[in-house]
Amino acid sequence: MNWTWMRNGLKCCPVRALVIIVLTLIVAIGIVYWWWIQPGTPEELFRVRCMSCHELRAQRLCEFAPELRPAIVQVMRHEYGADELISEDEAVLIEQYLREVFQCR
Repeated sequence: MNWTWMRNGLKCCPVRALVIIVLTLIVAIGIVYWWWIQPGTPEELFRVRCMSCHELRAQRLCEFAPELRPAIVQVMRHEYGADELISEDEAVLIEQYLREVFQCR
């Protein structure tokens, strides 16, 4: 390997330094991308998480009284495997959105 001396007196391999820089950039870009795609509002969270398994049927959801809609989230999580996609904290936000904000048109 081609080792060079750095100003601080340590040996450094330019290829190894380049690999470390590239890997660091890849990890940083991945973190930024992950943060960017995260839903920002409860409505976005509802749409992103629920649409990943099925289409949203707002009219079907409107057949339920607002106080009953949050139970649908728990049914999906516990009986249909959505707990792998929707965390407990996210479920609370989605339930609150369905109960208090969701509007039927």
